[in-house]
Amino acid sequence: MQRYNLSISLLSLVLLAGSRSHCLATDPTGDLAQVRTQLVDWYARQAPGEETVRGYMRNLRSDGAWPDIDYANAERGGWLTYRHLTQTLAMAEAYRKPDHPLASDTALQKAILSSLEHWVEKDYVNPNWWYPRIGVPMALAPILLLMEDAVGPDLKSKAIGTVLARSTMGMTGQNKVWLAGIAFTKGLLDNDRDLMARARKQIFSELRVTTAEGVQPDYSFHQHGPQLQWGNYGASFGGDMIRWANILRGTEYGLDPKQIDVLRNYLLEGQSWILWRGRMDISGCGRQIFRRCQTGKGSSILGQFRLMVALDPEKASAYARVIGANQPDAADRLVGHKHFWRSDISVHRRPRWYASVKMSSKRVIGAETCNSENLLGLHLGDGVTYFQQTGREYEDLFPVWDWNRLPGTTCRQNRRSLVSNSKACRGQSHFVGGLSDGVQGVAALEYLRDGLQARKTWFFLDETVVCLGAGIECPGPEPVLTSVNQCRLHGPVTRSTEQGAPQLEWVHHDGIGYVFLEPGGVTVHAQEQRGNWHSVHGRESREEVTRQVFSLWIDHGSRPKGARYAYAVLPGVASADMPSLSDSLPVEILHQSPSLQAISSTDGKLVQAVFFEPGRLAWGTNRSIEVDKPCLVMLDETGNRSDLYVADPTHLQKRVSIRLSEEPTKHEIALPQGGFAGQTVILELR
Repeated sequence: MQRYNLSISLLSLVLLAGSRSHCLATDPTGDLAQVRTQLVDWYARQAPGEETVRGYMRNLRSDGAWPDIDYANAERGGWLTYRHLTQTLAMAEAYRKPDHPLASDTALQKAILSSLEHWVEKDYVNPNWWYPRIGVPMALAPILLLMEDAVGPDLKSKAIGTVLARSTMGMTGQNKVWLAGIAFTKGLLDNDRDLMARARKQIFSELRVTTAEGVQPDYSFHQHGPQLQWGNYGASFGGDMIRWANILRGTEYGLDPKQIDVLRNYLLEGQSWILWRGRMDISGCGRQIFRRCQTGKGSSILGQFRLMVALDPEKASAYARVIGANQPDAADRLVGHKHFWRSDISVHRRPRWYASVKMSSKRVIGAETCNSENLLGLHLGDGVTYFQQTGREYEDLFPVWDWNRLPGTTCRQNRRSLVSNSKACRGQSHFVGGLSDGVQGVAALEYLRDGLQARKTWFFLDETVVCLGAGIECPGPEPVLTSVNQCRLHGPVTRSTEQGAPQLEWVHHDGIGYVFLEPGGVTVHAQEQRGNWHSVHGRESREEVTRQVFSLWIDHGSRPKGARYAYAVLPGVASADMPSLSDSLPVEILHQSPSLQAISSTDGKLVQAVFFEPGRLAWGTNRSIEVDKPCLVMLDETGNRSDLYVADPTHLQKRVSIRLSEEPTKHEIALPQGGFAGQTVILELR
């Protein structure tokens, strides 16, 4: 009997329709007091040290302002004036932390009230809507609560009536969570139980699986449309949910078990996959490409896992495994392959190395430029492929990167603007997707941009990634290059030609081998590259920086027609082993054309194929697979198993018909629909 098996839990199907609302009884006074205490404790635990706080006090002027803050600044992102509030909040946290050397200090209280009064009186407003409606109230509301006993009624009334009044509940995704959190704190300040109940409902209404903005059915996260946002909005979402779950624990306002399930799965099935060696994959960072963004965002997410150990003790060991795996030089314990079909990204993890491919489609936006962030990121969703072992391979390389040669991409080498926007960064093809059996997988991209077209495939195996491209055409005069990698130069670069080979068959650098299955047009550079942070992030310095960079690419020339490439990447190998490895790769290319790209293991027991068009793949002795629709297929006959894996990268098909040469009848396979369209279907043959 044939059995179809979807890898998502039934729980998610229920959650997709929305979790049940949490019924609130009339809040007893004890609950309000407990929430107040827990909110104060939450903020107080973040208090900076005595020296930092005394520095704030010492430098504060008599008018409640700091001399080193630009109060006339109007930058829409990274607003410099906002530091006034963050410093005031830090002082208030220290004032309320019981074991802090400055707890309840009279001079500190005076400084806090002076700086608070200055802000409320001056009422600084940034032109970016986010600051007056979310950013400022989100910092001011907890200051008022932490200092509630000391703030006079007139100052409190003006702060609430003027500054906090600009924040009203609404919007979607993480913006909705922020606004509702501000409203909840306002309710505490005013003892408004009705507002608190409504705000609590709004906060946790986003703790659900949805196909709108928020947590997706594959546990990726969308904001600003169908756009992957794990590292900015998604990171804030996880942090805020954990914060409010802690503040409201043990009260009528707390989370219910189903909501804990969503939060747990979002972290363990989503966020944990994008972390490597304590750093976040660049593809998870979104538009926030700045100094130390990978380490900063990685540290933030790991902090959330530490907090979840206490919040969700039943799964403490799972959170601990993620934390442990992200320590320096630790072996990865989250080994496997996952394609996030809602966000067009594939992640491949092994004990000692990591790889990912980020794509975009007519369904998914690949990147964005906003608030002078990500000024060169047009191609960040164009098949960018990262290979990591230490996690430092791409660290702070952004100011010197050639952004037309991002790793894994096939691009025209022109000088057109690289500023990304939602229209430019949405792919132009439906055929973009991936397939996974949980251990190995396939990613495929029909790439269409500015007259350039290419059909690209990544085959992920145990210790090898095979990359094929075909049908590369472009009418423009600029050269078209496929970038194999562009990373930090670390150690020597070894080439096959240095060992007597007549042409460049393989390259080795920093523990990774690159084998060219179709030698020709390959260029290797190991050199210094120059640039500045300001070109990437508008609020950064224009000072020139230099980095030593390893670059490897394939030149398809000008106006290519029918060009293609084929190479394999072998992480975790020594240069001395490259001659033998290149002669005995564990894979064979079965077909490489614009309509079909396929490989098999050398023993023929594992076949992976990308049918860009309906067709037939033949291999071995009278073996074949025939499909009637574009799809991704993997046939695994290793061991005693025989499983067929199928995925629809277009998300448009309802069924696909597959005929195997040894089977007497066709297999009519129903494909997932709605929020699960594009997910892998498993057909057990034996």
